[in-house]
Amino acid sequence: MSATPARTASQSDAFAQLLRGSLLPTVVAALACIVVGLFSSPKAAWSAALGAALVIFFFSLTLLVMKRTADLPPTTVMIVVMLTYTFKVVVLGVAMFLLRDVSWVSGYAVGLAITVCALVWLFFEMRAYKRLRIFAYDPDGAAALDTTSREPRDES
Repeated sequence: MSATPARTASQSDAFAQLLRGSLLPTVVAALACIVVGLFSSPKAAWSAALGAALVIFFFSLTLLVMKRTADLPPTTVMIVVMLTYTFKVVVLGVAMFLLRDVSWVSGYAVGLAITVCALVWLFFEMRAYKRLRIFAYDPDGAAALDTTSREPRDES
């Protein structure tokens, strides 16, 4: 039995933990932004909901893409990640262009919700990643030095 299925399962668990660790706090922050928006106007509340939805969609999409490409070669992962980033920037630009003259959107509320939700997501995603305890190297791997097999040299 190969180690690949176990590694894939652990990677899948890691991405699930990152999503769980980020999504719930961001939804709470989104609800807080919507409630604060309600104190201003329904327009601000809808705008905050739109901004929060954009953040949740884009950041979840990033984790999904990373999960799907984790076993690919690094250059392929970089290409896919850059294409995903470009897609997100284009979609956000198109959304901003289409919503610039819409009367039910408050630019201030959208911007504030995007900023708050993005910061919350990033903070809790970093926190979840830190708790995964993924080593930058394999301390028990084959690359570890085995000093018992080496015989000391006689330098005389």
